[in-house]
Amino acid sequence: MTKLLFKFALRNLKGQGRYTLINLGGLTLGLLIFFVVILHVSQERSYDRFHKKAERIHRLTSATKERVAAIVPYTWGQAMKEEISAIENVVSFQNITIALTVKKGSEVLAQHGFVGVDSTFLDIFDFPVLQGGKKELLKQPDKMVITPAMATKYFGDENPVGKTLDVNLWGTYVTFEVEGVVRCPKNSHLQFNFLIPIEPVKRNFFSPTAFDSWTSHFAHTYFLMQGAVDKQQVERDMEAFLLRHGGPSLAHKYTPAIQPLKDIYLKSNIQFDFQPRGDHQQVLILLMVAFGILFMAIINFINISSAQSLGRLKETSLRKILGSRKRDFFLQFILESTLMALCATLLAILIFLLSHSFFNTFAGTSFTLPELFTGTHMAVAFLVGLFVGVLNGVYPALLLSSYKPISILRSRSGGKLKSGLIRKVLVILQFALAVVLLSSTGIIYRQVQYMIHKDLGFDKEQVIILGSAREVASDPTKMELFKTALSPYEWFHGVTASSSYPGDHEGQWSARYIPEGMTTEESVALWTIYADHDFVPTYELKLVKGRNFDRSIQSDSIGVLVNEAAIRQFSNADPKWSSDPLNRYLEQRGGLKSRVLGVLRDFHFESLKERLNPLVIQINAQNAFSIQLRLQTTNMAQSLETIEDSWKALFPEIPFGYSFLDQRYAEHFESDQRLGKILQIFTVLSIIIAALGLFGLATFLVHQKSREMSIRKLMGASEKQLTVMLSWDFLKLIVIANGIAVPVSYLLMRSWLNGFSFKNDPSLLVFALATVFTVAIALLTIGQQAYRTATVNPVNVLNKEQ
Repeated sequence: MTKLLFKFALRNLKGQGRYTLINLGGLTLGLLIFFVVILHVSQERSYDRFHKKAERIHRLTSATKERVAAIVPYTWGQAMKEEISAIENVVSFQNITIALTVKKGSEVLAQHGFVGVDSTFLDIFDFPVLQGGKKELLKQPDKMVITPAMATKYFGDENPVGKTLDVNLWGTYVTFEVEGVVRCPKNSHLQFNFLIPIEPVKRNFFSPTAFDSWTSHFAHTYFLMQGAVDKQQVERDMEAFLLRHGGPSLAHKYTPAIQPLKDIYLKSNIQFDFQPRGDHQQVLILLMVAFGILFMAIINFINISSAQSLGRLKETSLRKILGSRKRDFFLQFILESTLMALCATLLAILIFLLSHSFFNTFAGTSFTLPELFTGTHMAVAFLVGLFVGVLNGVYPALLLSSYKPISILRSRSGGKLKSGLIRKVLVILQFALAVVLLSSTGIIYRQVQYMIHKDLGFDKEQVIILGSAREVASDPTKMELFKTALSPYEWFHGVTASSSYPGDHEGQWSARYIPEGMTTEESVALWTIYADHDFVPTYELKLVKGRNFDRSIQSDSIGVLVNEAAIRQFSNADPKWSSDPLNRYLEQRGGLKSRVLGVLRDFHFESLKERLNPLVIQINAQNAFSIQLRLQTTNMAQSLETIEDSWKALFPEIPFGYSFLDQRYAEHFESDQRLGKILQIFTVLSIIIAALGLFGLATFLVHQKSREMSIRKLMGASEKQLTVMLSWDFLKLIVIANGIAVPVSYLLMRSWLNGFSFKNDPSLLVFALATVFTVAIALLTIGQQAYRTATVNPVNVLNKEQ
């Protein structure tokens, strides 16, 4: 019996060639998108789950009234472990965000990715150890652990264990012996190239007292909890801990909290976090899109199959009379749809395997063949295909098997389709999903373009960042030598040294101040850039009041510049700041009072997702880590070559490396650009799916109305009237779909845009264009079928019906 059903299924699929191809194409595209998204989401959700104790690992965070930070004072971690019983173990480490100079013999390189860690680092985290004994690693202050990539970079094919590297820690070279090789999986939120013990970092840190401070935030701290965590109780214990150790001033200033390790990559949006981060909202958007497009493909199949069932009513009725049972018809339709779905699954997998490199390039993903072609992934893919096949076949099977054979055989036309309302609802849902995708893609594109072209308050073009340059940046004499060497060139328009630059992900500083007119309890933590006298002219910042730093005025060395956002915040407590901000002071730690020399027009030194926060700029060469140069050149390559030659002539022992400010700033909305590109692909494919389904359905139903149209034509109806009449039945469904989709898309995109402090509100033009486009696609799809039917000779049609 099964063999017979299988033969019937193959015969029917082959006999309905056009509709089989339409269904197969739609299902293949729907499953392809579904598989791509599910794999991407599984990658995003896999972060940090390779740690065996991941469920018990939590990160300590600290919140003030201004912000939440992923860093805390180094002193907190160990002291909390000793006093809070829920904590089993602790590790604190410093993520060294600047490039350090590494010497191997005569070779000198600038290297990122150093992390100074406590000896418990590998006791808590389970990074795979490839060489060395895990229990012995990182226990001695002169040993280091490196990744396989660094082992190859510095030692080639040699065994790196036992070899040494000299690392410049804030001006002092420290020799480390490689004692192990550890792999850092790409699905770890914490990325590193070198793990070095924290002791030499403490000894050579540019701020010697930082490691003993209860308020200097710079250390990442993670706890291994005893077991299941009562989060609220642990956080209450931590608040009590701060009150015991620092009194009300410390306890009221900072609010500690813990964050599960598994939530950090996707659900963390706090300051001083590791980069890049995932986006939980984007994952949800992509999941909704994937299920929506798969649903569209299923709708296609159900609509076309239920419409086609009209042509099989006589066959079904005869088989019923000859003794076939309802179960037999049901199984046959399930078998047909399942065969179709499994073929579509196979095609979707094949297309994805062949095109994954294109998708990686276009959308910025990182799929690899070993990750894709696993037994688990293949099994899940075919199970999904099987489920879709069964789901596709249930409704047409129930519909067809419900007809009474006698009434069908007596009917001259072979019966009428009973599923009109359901079919219309499905068409509406299908096009509503397409419109939501189309308009959402348009809004995301407009927001990304808005961020690219928005006036940031400074000119980011042709600004070069020398990131591994602390030895020069922190030395005014060397900076002056470098500036003098470049001054003769017309394309050179300025150079500055600073602790961070606009768009800097990791080099931001925060310091606490007491503005004049406020009390110690009202002190505020403000973003602070430590720079030289040339920061303002190099970035072409605008002063709205006062003046820039002046080298000839010695007292300017303790003066500050503030932005308009700072004045607005200070004015809330003391209105005098609004009327006369100049010459008022900000009191810093230790009682130093810094006079306000000027007020800068607000500029976006952070991402456009962030509001314009208060900012202080002050002179402090010691804390400068990078150098930025402004150029105006038509030959960037030649200018960069000249800069490099000048650098090497002046500082041969210091590696030269550069990046572009506009590119670094663009990294802030890279994930949004990636989402937009992915949605562009999915939108095009969803419209193809919707158009294929509409074409198949329209072709079949217009054919079913050919007799009616012929009679109307003989009664005097024009070809235009018949075309409009046939098209209108479908077009009104598309109009209804737009009426549903536009408000849904608006609400979804408003929610997404709420993640940006500076945004381009949804435009009615986007929704209007989406509506016009879908109506145009529908007209092209339906109109040509309707016109073809309307222009057929009615006599020929009616003769065939005899």
